Amino acid sequence: MRKLIFILILPFIFSFKIQASTPIVSQEVDFDSPEGWGMAYMSAASLNLSNSVPESLDLGEMILAAEISTIPELNREQQKIGFGGLKYEELNKSPLFGRGMVKVGFYWDSILELSFTPPLEIKGAKPENLWGLAISKKILSNDVINLGFRYFTLSGDAIADVTCSAKTVNQPLYTAGNPSGCISRSEDKIDLSHQGIEILLASTKTYSGFSPWVSFASSNMDSSVRIDAQLELNREIALVRTNGTLNTLNLGLNYKLYENWELYLGSSYTPLDVNRPSPAGGDDNFWNFKFGLSWNPN
Repeated sequence: MRKLIFILILPFIFSFKIQASTPIVSQEVDFDSPEGWGMAYMSAASLNLSNSVPESLDLGEMILAAEISTIPELNREQQKIGFGGLKYEELNKSPLFGRGMVKVGFYWDSILELSFTPPLEIKGAKPENLWGLAISKKILSNDVINLGFRYFTLSGDAIADVTCSAKTVNQPLYTAGNPSGCISRSEDKIDLSHQGIEILLASTKTYSGFSPWVSFASSNMDSSVRIDAQLELNREIALVRTNGTLNTLNLGLNYKLYENWELYLGSSYTPLDVNRPSPAGGDDNFWNFKFGLSWNPN
């Protein structure tokens, strides 16, 4: 009986010893390093930005909305962000990012926003507990312009097989397609949390039914990536951190489809700097397009 119990618990003891003996390497990188740029690029894709100038809602009144935005594809040289820009990492995952949100009329003529990104896995990437919160208020309104202020924050992660993707694992060990010796898909986790402020400006006039607006946002991010990759010879566990500020130009057109439905078309541009060991070509800045719908039952 003792022998049987020992045989049953031996794998758990062995697994614990392996995990306990695996060192966690922690590294702080510059915001404009290839690793820092990669984290900033993914954070720019998830920024909790506005989709309209703050509206007038009575206390408790509600608007439901959904939004989808594009994530531009990177070339192979741009995806060389490991080891200071020498190692290729699979960054081209989901081409889209989406969120659902609810806006509620709050105290002091402000609007409280809550958003959530569903944990849907696309091409080996999946959001995890990605929640957004914002409060906005119209601070000036006359016959010419509407001016609004918005504070926003986002908390949560995304998990993806970046270090050892499914494509990499299917390549022979220690070849050009699998130089690190990956034997299974990695579970790399990026912290997408950020907070910032946004100034919104809109004309009171409509043009062929479209209401244009523009905003400028400044976001502070303190991001990290936890690498967890099983290689043939060892298990690589590392934590890479960076922090910095993202400045974003955000603009949109809103069009009332029906009495309660509104269409939103927009785009955001976030300039990003990166110091690479060699030119990569392509556009290192983040620029996307957005599409959304909102329903106002009031």
